[in-house]
Amino acid sequence: MATGKFSIRADFLCHRERQLFYILLVPDAGPSRPAILYLPPFAEEMHMARHVAAAQARALAAAGHTVLLPDLYGCGDASGDFGDASWDAWLDDAGAAADFLRREGGGGLALWGLRLGCLLAGALAARRADISRLLFWQPVLNGEQQIDQFLRVAVAARALTGGEGFDRAGMWQALRDGEHLPVAGYSLSPALALPLRGERLANCVPACPVDWLEIAQAPGDEFSTAAARVVQRWRAAGVAVRTQRHTGVPFWRAADDAARVDTGLLESTMQFAEAL
Repeated sequence: MATGKFSIRADFLCHRERQLFYILLVPDAGPSRPAILYLPPFAEEMHMARHVAAAQARALAAAGHTVLLPDLYGCGDASGDFGDASWDAWLDDAGAAADFLRREGGGGLALWGLRLGCLLAGALAARRADISRLLFWQPVLNGEQQIDQFLRVAVAARALTGGEGFDRAGMWQALRDGEHLPVAGYSLSPALALPLRGERLANCVPACPVDWLEIAQAPGDEFSTAAARVVQRWRAAGVAVRTQRHTGVPFWRAADDAARVDTGLLESTMQFAEAL
């Protein structure tokens, strides 16, 4: 990996009366490669993955990329509460971050997503013609499944105190009725859950090449069946998709591995980045 020097700046991007905290990494010699916007995963996964995303961003900046890591509305150090967030607001925030990065980084613009960030990247790329490449880490393929997984966290916590089981239909009805649902310290809003329910990565057919890393704990060469179907659909539509299966820990949910950074994942990503 390249070892060029870079500077790091932290500030707030003011957008539609929202303040989005960001970290910007800029090569000291000026950018020599496309700028990269990181789009983070959902809820607690974002916090679990911060150290890995930061390590990868430093490697990319050392290789000549300007890299932006934003906190979207209601997340991390951005303004607002998670319960105020909506899917439309996150798409709007991601677009504002992309515009800001174009001004700061110059040249091409690539999107790098982790988990739900990939679904957000796909939706954003479908709205813009200036995205030169997508880089995916373990994409969420189905927004409804992401919300179901999140709701099960609330049920698991309730079960420890003798609460009832997973009433999926009842929870979704509560959201349709306009209720916010408490989940592990977060307030899940209908404005976030209901639009996200209909999002499918397969439908976000990009107009640019895609580098897709699937991260699995068991060694092997085969992609998961669901991911392979999306890749096949995109390739049939003429999208250039490069895939790789990396054996590693799912760090976005591995609390016991909080200090560890998978250098093999970083190296694999840098090999993909050579094409940017």
